[in-house]
Amino acid sequence: MLQSINKLIELLKLKNDFTTFLMRMALLYAVYALCRVGFWAYNSSLIDSVTTSDWVGILKGSFTFDSVSIFYINIPFILLSLIPLRGRSNAVYQKCIYLFFIVINALALLINFADIFYYEFKMARIASDDLHYTSQGNAANLLLSFVKDYWYGFILYALLIVLFAYVYKKIPYYATNIKGKVAYYLTSSLLLVVSLLSAIVLIRGGNISSATYPIAMSDATLYVKNPSHSSLILSNPFCLIRTLNSKVTYEKPYSPEQLNTIFTPTQSVDISIQRDFKIDTTTNIVLIILESFGSAHIGALNGLDTHYTPFIDSLSSEGLLFTNAYHNGIRSIDALPALWGSTPTFRTQFLSLPQSVAPTETLPAILRKRGYTTSFMHGAVKESMSFVAYAQASGVDITVSQEEYEQKYGTSDFDGTWGIWDHKFIDFAADNIIEMKEPFFATLFSLSSHSPFKLPAQFEGEFKDGTMPIHKPMQYTDYAIKQLFAKLSKEPSYNNTLFIITADHSSATDVDKYTKVPYSFSVPILFYKPNSNIKGVYDEVASHIDIMPTILGMMGYTEPFFAFGADLFDANRDENFTVNYFGGAFNIITSDTTYLYNEREVIATIPTGDAQHNDHAKSTKAAKALVQQYYTHIKDRDYLPSKE
Repeated sequence: MLQSINKLIELLKLKNDFTTFLMRMALLYAVYALCRVGFWAYNSSLIDSVTTSDWVGILKGSFTFDSVSIFYINIPFILLSLIPLRGRSNAVYQKCIYLFFIVINALALLINFADIFYYEFKMARIASDDLHYTSQGNAANLLLSFVKDYWYGFILYALLIVLFAYVYKKIPYYATNIKGKVAYYLTSSLLLVVSLLSAIVLIRGGNISSATYPIAMSDATLYVKNPSHSSLILSNPFCLIRTLNSKVTYEKPYSPEQLNTIFTPTQSVDISIQRDFKIDTTTNIVLIILESFGSAHIGALNGLDTHYTPFIDSLSSEGLLFTNAYHNGIRSIDALPALWGSTPTFRTQFLSLPQSVAPTETLPAILRKRGYTTSFMHGAVKESMSFVAYAQASGVDITVSQEEYEQKYGTSDFDGTWGIWDHKFIDFAADNIIEMKEPFFATLFSLSSHSPFKLPAQFEGEFKDGTMPIHKPMQYTDYAIKQLFAKLSKEPSYNNTLFIITADHSSATDVDKYTKVPYSFSVPILFYKPNSNIKGVYDEVASHIDIMPTILGMMGYTEPFFAFGADLFDANRDENFTVNYFGGAFNIITSDTTYLYNEREVIATIPTGDAQHNDHAKSTKAAKALVQQYYTHIKDRDYLPSKE
């Protein structure tokens, strides 16, 4: 191949530095294409099938986004390659360029290659908010675990870099042969300027007009009909670099005067309506967040004969089960703002935004004002996921983490990666709940149903094999939750406690329905209060951001509060929808249709129920206003109810 190109260059008399430079950049495109092939091959089961016509848009979009990644990283290489100095043909200088080129691009390709294996955990490309893992107290353990579990990936990456370096050396170097000094410098300078301007255009996504924004992750949806294909188009380091900027930019389809009349996050409970489900201000609340327990794996929800959560399934028949429920973020850290603060995560992780640091009144803070003792319990170190920091900022009185457990029981129950084994820490959490002064609001977050999907030695062989590695750990955590209920049920406070069980987010699955939008965001939500009328099935759309306003509604809370979700039991509400963000678009989920919205227009309509393409004009209008309100309040750092 290279020999044929070399002969063509000689024939066309194109021997110069610029020709060499173009061939080296072409090599980068080829390597990024190899990464994309690997990404597709490894994750094809998580992405909808691709037709021949789909590939036209995918290839066009891939070139666009790869160009951004390649030229972002290689601006210094352009300068070094085309700087108008005759000394650039020196062998030592070319050796230095080679080393710089290989090292800087090897680092960029490491992120791009890691996307192949990381995608299944969050169903999205690596972005800047994933960098928070590097600051965790257990960052070294997480890295070692990743290396151990995906050793073959690191070998493939090393082979790719070796091939990359080998082909670079095989590209012939052509020195620019212009004898006249003035002609040489004018020509070289012109080529450098043209190359830099071209790089700027490509970095902006092929458009330099001041009327357009530089290309963003959401623009991937412009090249595909199916939103799941946008992950094939996106590449790193583009996603990482694009999300580093915390500046808030958003579309404004409604004027400020219109906006609050369509949707406002300042809410109040309608105490005049008759409610089937109520609690009072003496009712204890225990919120249980299960790591990666997507609905696809829950027997009470997935309709399959094989069950991996027997205890939760049994509890579902005794409580109020939400069958059409979704999370409003992607990562574990997105769950707490959604559940406690009714604040979703859209394009960028909410807690990673500097604008998220502002006064707020979350559910723990509101309950504490009403005399509740509040706690948060998670078996990882305090620095993990910023959970404890957010809990403390949210009015939580007591935080219980790995440090408290090990202070009492030592370090032998550390799982080697994330924290304390679930059956140990959840039992410890039960003891802490029992000791809490009533009324209390306790949040318990599990962790063992997470990669590397290991079990404690004494539980090996205790649980049946599933179709995915997560299934045994799910059965193990389900067992630990059963033991929690067994211990708490012996306490006088048990019958006066509302338990809310959900998952932080969904997870990869081999159940076809749950690999597609919107069901790929499905999580269980279960309300259970022993010996109460809070029972049945709720089939309307529900989500994490609805939990806070729903609890306040059940309590008859009389003060205004700030929430993006809805009181699910308010019979007078007109709109029934939720919003999350995936694949470069906002997903407006209604009872039977999901609308993909890119802030300018609805770009796709996905029927999900019996009715085909119902007219949800009022709900979609409110959802668009919700998105605008979300970014307006982020820009203003305003998360308190309006006083007007």
